[in-house]
Amino acid sequence: MILVGLVAGALLGLLAVPAVAWLPRGIAERLPQPTWTARAGRPLPLVATGAAIGALLGALAPDGRTLALGLVLLAVLLPATAIDIAWRVVPDTLVLTGALGGLAVVALAMPDQLVSHLVAGLLGGVGSLLVAVAARGGFGLGDVKVIAMTGLVLGAALPLAVVGGLFVAGLVAMPVLLMRGRGATLPLVPFLAAGALLACLAPARTAIGL
Repeated sequence: MILVGLVAGALLGLLAVPAVAWLPRGIAERLPQPTWTARAGRPLPLVATGAAIGALLGALAPDGRTLALGLVLLAVLLPATAIDIAWRVVPDTLVLTGALGGLAVVALAMPDQLVSHLVAGLLGGVGSLLVAVAARGGFGLGDVKVIAMTGLVLGAALPLAVVGGLFVAGLVAMPVLLMRGRGATLPLVPFLAAGALLACLAPARTAIGL
């Protein structure tokens, strides 16, 4: 499945190029970042990253349905990462695409788990929304939507994805805050994306019956 993942990942990277260029337009909340951040949305990094992650998914996925779920996450989180780095927003179009794609895979490949995935998405969305309200700006609504979507795709593996992503984000945030001061912002989507993709392949999925 390595070749399948590599080709699919490269194609998803190619599709991410126009998504990164067009989806942030018209979003009033977008916050332009330093010029260098736009490099994350260039064709070569997107295609190369998509191909590399796709090949990794193909190599490590225990079955086709896990690969399909991983590719759904990749299709959404690759452009979402580039957009979050450059603009600090997450387009609703991407989140909706991921939610519908993930639920379609679950409904077709593992219909007995559809309810648990819906519950995970709901709990992930509500829980992260409460955190966003309490954080008063330190945790954006875009991050809430990404976590809810990830819950719909991963089901019971969501806690592993979120904890892993936020743990790495916390480690990275400390030197960033030291260098740039308390007013610095950190895009969370790249870390949530990494946590989601790792959780998709983690051995813990087998232990909890996914």
